Amino acid sequence: MTDLKQRWSRVPEGSAVLFMVQVFATLGFAVLQSTLVLYCTRRLGFGSDQAALMMGLFGAFNYGLHLFGGYLGGRFLSNRNLFVGGMLLQVLGCGAIAGGTLAGLYWGLALFLTGSGLNVTCLNMMLTQRFAPEDDRREAAFLWNYAGMNVGFFIGFTVAGNYQLEEAYSTIFWFATVGNAMAIVLALVFWRTL
Repeated sequence: MTDLKQRWSRVPEGSAVLFMVQVFATLGFAVLQSTLVLYCTRRLGFGSDQAALMMGLFGAFNYGLHLFGGYLGGRFLSNRNLFVGGMLLQVLGCGAIAGGTLAGLYWGLALFLTGSGLNVTCLNMMLTQRFAPEDDRREAAFLWNYAGMNVGFFIGFTVAGNYQLEEAYSTIFWFATVGNAMAIVLALVFWRTL
């Protein structure tokens, strides 16, 4: 037990919180990635080609907008502010998609993708700021950060898959909304340590 306490005391403040924030922040993306094509074809009546195109555009804009968020983070807004603002857009986006309308899908994806583009790089930057460049703990912290992302994907895919069987798409997207809101709550509660 003493060894565990010694190791824990070596972890920079905020690193463990960022792990949990990463878990919750990943849920919305995992749900959208695993559900978007089914939702478009089975709920909204898209053809399979149109749904696949929607998924391709979702992926392209998601990763492309990370460049925009990376540019803004730290230059014009703090990484914390940009992260919370981006997560708020993701929450609004998932909530709009949960409404089950075509307009809700388009507005929801626009909000979600803008939020995702703004905030994904912020988590990594907040983690980077915890360590000096030569700190040997830095690599382990990033491994834990990516482990948090994988936990979030696992939970998101598992829950989404369960509700996809019932075609309960509104429930899936409300789950993503609540998960993303939890990331905001954690960030606000532990604001000073981030």
